[in-house]
Amino acid sequence: MSFLLFGIQAFAQNVTSQSLDANNSTIEEYSGSRTERELRAAFASKGFTWLSGSPADNEKLSIGKNAQFFGFVALRYESDRLANRGALGRAFFGIVDEEQREILTKAVLAEHQPLNDWWLARAKILRLYESHLYNGEPINEKHALTLGSEFSRIGAEVAIHEARGFAELEDTLNNEQRLQLDAWRDNPELTQQLDRRNRVSAEVLNPDQYKQLEDLYAKAFSWLTGTGRDNEIIPLGQPAQFFGFVSIRHKSGHGASRGNIAKSFSSILNANQLAEIDVGIARQAPVVKNFLKERHDFLAELALIRTEPEAFEYDRAMSLATKMGELEVEAGWIEAQTYQKIRTTMTDQQVALMMELRGDYVLDESQVESLTPEARGAQLAILCASCHGAAGEYRPEMVGPTLDGLFSRPIASIEGYEYSQALLNHADDAPWTIDQLDQFLAAPKRFAQGTKMEFQGLLNAEDRDAIIEYLFSTR
Repeated sequence: MSFLLFGIQAFAQNVTSQSLDANNSTIEEYSGSRTERELRAAFASKGFTWLSGSPADNEKLSIGKNAQFFGFVALRYESDRLANRGALGRAFFGIVDEEQREILTKAVLAEHQPLNDWWLARAKILRLYESHLYNGEPINEKHALTLGSEFSRIGAEVAIHEARGFAELEDTLNNEQRLQLDAWRDNPELTQQLDRRNRVSAEVLNPDQYKQLEDLYAKAFSWLTGTGRDNEIIPLGQPAQFFGFVSIRHKSGHGASRGNIAKSFSSILNANQLAEIDVGIARQAPVVKNFLKERHDFLAELALIRTEPEAFEYDRAMSLATKMGELEVEAGWIEAQTYQKIRTTMTDQQVALMMELRGDYVLDESQVESLTPEARGAQLAILCASCHGAAGEYRPEMVGPTLDGLFSRPIASIEGYEYSQALLNHADDAPWTIDQLDQFLAAPKRFAQGTKMEFQGLLNAEDRDAIIEYLFSTR
């Protein structure tokens, strides 16, 4: 039986001057700044995922999305995605002794209830915005501010527990451990080549908490080996990460591009609907600017826990968190109000195009099973197109190497492309074989542990056969 299948497609469509210009440079999805162009990409991409998705999609967040103050996002993208949260967490856990392990174990226990409360507070915010979208209920802004304050203060409480644990752990590190962490910072890929049996665990924790402990080691690593500038870097969807983009990112095998989605969705909207986005951006821009300022000040206060613990002021940290939360929900309700206005004016044809576009990002079993093998392969090739280009349409700025000539050149042999060492280990001056490609498509990270490729794999053998046959016929 086939699992949910994932795919994405980059549309080469002309859009109006009010939408994103396809000829501009790639959107920077992870940064500490917010230009108007970046705000537009965030606005349009979140609008698409919210209007085309469901409340269940909005619930989705990755591990580590709470207390996102410790620089892991910067590490992830400065390493060209070679920094893997799980691998780094397990590696760090593997070099600390039992007494050191107790430090972050205590942090997991201390933040257990606050984390549960944080999710509940977030759910209340989601329900508020969803009632506006689906039922047209006006947003009670005073109530939203209260929820935002609660949500952010709880998040700050979690961050403080973690920062104190990280600082205490740092004080116990010996020189050998510090040198090892520095080596991994220089080359995070090294951690993916370690024994995966080195699982993170603790007797006093339940198995559901092991992943949180692993995440704490990963965040401790990025905070202790990074810089203050790293901590400023956040995903483009923040503030107001309430609108389902994380879900579609996961369902597309981590291939969904915010810039591509924004361009494609903008091409569906008419001039009046695009103008609503312009109005929303104008309203939201000063809110986001103030949010980033308050976040910057909160980061500076949090850093004192590590550098000057006696100077850390808990009350000031909570005051900054309150302001952050209020600004975040305000940014959120501006987006929600904009999306609701767009939704009420969309024609049936626009809705059909929007849902067709969503289908290009998320292919379900029923869609693919009904196709002929040839059509099935062509449809599944969408999985490859955004990173590698469609046949004959590769562009140098794409994330992965071209697939043109895949079966006639040696593995990992395109000059100028920076392959991961994991894939270079498979290079032997011979082209891909059908069997090798089948193994790779089934589980890229198992075939080449440490590969940069984010796609999670196709579990169904017929799907792999179809896409391999399609690639062979078109390359």
